[in-house]
Amino acid sequence: MALDSGPAYTAPPQPPQPPEEVLVGGYPVQVTYTRPEFHNQFWAIPILGILVKAIILIPHWIVLYILQIAVRLSLLILWIPVLLGGRYPLWGYALVGGTIRWTTRVQAYLFGLTDEYPPFSFHSAAEGFREYQVQVRIEYPPHHSRLWAFPVLGLLVKLIVLIPHLVVLSVLSSVVYVVALVLWIPVLFNRHYPEWGYQAVGGTIRWSTRVLAFLDGLTDRYPPFSFD
Repeated sequence: MALDSGPAYTAPPQPPQPPEEVLVGGYPVQVTYTRPEFHNQFWAIPILGILVKAIILIPHWIVLYILQIAVRLSLLILWIPVLLGGRYPLWGYALVGGTIRWTTRVQAYLFGLTDEYPPFSFHSAAEGFREYQVQVRIEYPPHHSRLWAFPVLGLLVKLIVLIPHLVVLSVLSSVVYVVALVLWIPVLFNRHYPEWGYQAVGGTIRWSTRVLAFLDGLTDRYPPFSFD
């Protein structure tokens, strides 16, 4: 008669994993663009192209408006686990980081960096999501600084140290709108978005994404003054 060997061994439950991969080198917030071989000339038609884009993006505007409210409300309590435990909770990371990722994709589509309609999703390719032409990857650090989590004070200090970035970004935003007035020409005539356009427009979007991620506490590293 076989002896009872006791209950089968059950592996201990694994802790929840961060929703993003750890980036190797560089700043912990990365925005990358996959340049298509050709761009759709329809979107480059003056006035008409941007008008149609603005209309078909209405569902995104509505969702992002609601998500921004949810993010602002969540930030009222997200400081608590950071201050007490030194960790940004995964649900907050998913909500705040996902909203930033979503916003960046919509901006890139609106300004013509991609012709692929943005997905209704928080996720990135690193999480098993399909490879969209605009990717935002945010490193989940092992620890977060408690300094930035102090109520009011942490946010106030962040806003002060970010003043140089906010000044530069206000100028760059104006430049992007001016650049957009001429970028349609090469797209309309030869279906190519010029490299300098990717540097100016894509770089400004990347810059603002990093500043927002720092402001919202997804990273403690001060954002670089760089398009790259």
